[in-house]
Amino acid sequence: VPAKDGILPVVKEKKYMPNFLTNENLKIILFGGKGGSGKTTAASATALHLSQITIKKILIVSTDPAPSIGDSLDLAVGNKITQISENLWALEMVAQELMDDFKKNNWEKIKALILRGTYLAEEDIEIFENLVLPGMDEIMAVIKIADLLKTKKYDLIILDTAPTGHTKVLLSLPEKMERWIEAMDTMQEKHRFLKRHWTGRYVKDEYDSFLENTRVDITEVKNLLENHDLTEFVPVTIPEPMSILETETLLEYLKGMGVKVKSVLINRVMMIEEQCPLCSSRIKAQENYIKMIEEKFKNYQILKIPLFPTEIRGQDSLHEYAKILFEEKKFEIVPTKTLPKFPEIPEDNMAEFLGSDINFVICGGKGGVGKTSIAAATAIAFAQKHKDKKILITTTDPAHALSNIFDQDIPIGGGTVSIKGFHNLDALEIDVQKMLREFKDEYRQDIGEIFEKSIGEGAEVAFDRKAMEEMMDLSPSGLEELMALRKVVALIKEGTYNFYVLDSAASGHLLRFLETPAIVRGWLKSIFKVLLKYGGVVRISKVMARLLDLSKDLKRVQEILFESKTTQFLMISIAEEMGIREMGDLAQSLEKLNLPYHYIILNQIIPVSFYPVGSRRDSFGACRFCLVKRENQEKYISRVRKEYPKKKIVLVPLFPHDTRGIESLKKLSTFIFG
Repeated sequence: VPAKDGILPVVKEKKYMPNFLTNENLKIILFGGKGGSGKTTAASATALHLSQITIKKILIVSTDPAPSIGDSLDLAVGNKITQISENLWALEMVAQELMDDFKKNNWEKIKALILRGTYLAEEDIEIFENLVLPGMDEIMAVIKIADLLKTKKYDLIILDTAPTGHTKVLLSLPEKMERWIEAMDTMQEKHRFLKRHWTGRYVKDEYDSFLENTRVDITEVKNLLENHDLTEFVPVTIPEPMSILETETLLEYLKGMGVKVKSVLINRVMMIEEQCPLCSSRIKAQENYIKMIEEKFKNYQILKIPLFPTEIRGQDSLHEYAKILFEEKKFEIVPTKTLPKFPEIPEDNMAEFLGSDINFVICGGKGGVGKTSIAAATAIAFAQKHKDKKILITTTDPAHALSNIFDQDIPIGGGTVSIKGFHNLDALEIDVQKMLREFKDEYRQDIGEIFEKSIGEGAEVAFDRKAMEEMMDLSPSGLEELMALRKVVALIKEGTYNFYVLDSAASGHLLRFLETPAIVRGWLKSIFKVLLKYGGVVRISKVMARLLDLSKDLKRVQEILFESKTTQFLMISIAEEMGIREMGDLAQSLEKLNLPYHYIILNQIIPVSFYPVGSRRDSFGACRFCLVKRENQEKYISRVRKEYPKKKIVLVPLFPHDTRGIESLKKLSTFIFG
């Protein structure tokens, strides 16, 4: 049904029509879910489809630190709004550029507010410029979204969010931003008090206007996210247990946040008529998981998208994706013209890794490439190789997945848990939010006690005390993730474990995490300066000691990550364009950070020669779907070998069963390490 007067068509007679296509009032659609679930593809395809059936002006925005809208559209899209078609634009937010703009426009005001509310001199405050601005990654995204909404240039904004854990952070930021404004306002209130005290009156100035305008912007974003008629969140999942559980957690969180969800999109559903043993096994497993999805999410509209044998990349393939999503076209596999024979996937390519001097392993890569499963398999390999040593696996990913991958209850924040079947392998799920919250609460409590004992109460002192207490709300983003490694550092000091395996967050957030120790230590130095300024007024030794301990731990983190010859990064990707591109960006950053990596693991390779010959199939035992898929993968395998000649390329097959639970992880471990 064509659009009329810019209003999206309402097609009530078609039950498959997604709610987000029928609500003409929507201002924001957010796509989110587990890494690798196809969020970007779904968001890009929907944006293209909507741009064809309505005359509304649509902007698709990525808030992921490793954005891939440009890769998905196969166009150059950066931190400047790029026109895609007559009524469609795209934007990939780049945190540093957004931060530079924010500083250019607002730093002088923030500096003046800090001057008014603390004992700091102007030269002291300059240290804070790159540290305490609310400008890291997601916070900058919220400010940018507020600016875009104010312009009213676009009728609809489609957000392609970061993986689940960081999407939760994004949605909680308006509230955190409000606290940041309160911290700044406290500093301004001291100025207001003194003005009234000495002149008898106070007239609002430009700094009051800055605070009020910023507060209004953030409140508008917060209200918009909670407005069910204007905002809708579309969780994207795949028929795999870890993705389903993560989606369930996300839905509970969204409900608590008051964000509306009407539809759940299932990506990568196998809809293949001609099947080989691999496809048959996977389809059988998927049937159970699809039933699970339909039962768990029965109160939502379920939308299904098939698994395509080729990449969905570029506008033509995105249009095909959208047509199938909206049931305008039937899914078909175009047969390959040739029936090539592909080489076997070699086993135990990393056997020598277990005998090296490495004792700290970080597994990282794009979301959805299998980081957690390979991290778990690596930990199992160490446990089996070194039976007289103790191994710990933990994670910095806010979307905790160790319980899911080991198929064992590993309580978040509950201490180390022994992995069943191993006497020397433990897992740890760290509640980083709780750790950071407790750290900040202890800091505030210390400040309160110090001011009370040293000075007592008083009008002017009350402002200084509150400003000091709220200094923690100016901490850089990423500090919470460092709390995970701070816990690991404590265990290293105890000497309980010999080997550590770290399952990291997706690429963009991994890079932020790796850069954060230096940023936070710089921020702590600034905090020390502030405290020393107050040292003549109050005794601050207790707070200094607490912050000094944190600084020492972060220095140890830096030594482990960047200065130790026993630390190794395992680069994990898949043989697809978007995965290879993101891997390239990550590789460049690792080299700048001096974090070594010698292996590139390409996961989920179709093992077409693994199967016996069957009637109705080609002479190599694989169905046409697998042949088309592997043929596409071979191009990228060759490309990686050419672009990274000094790295050892390790191919890991797509297994017919879920890589979940001890037995399947052992099989994966055996294949990789022997």
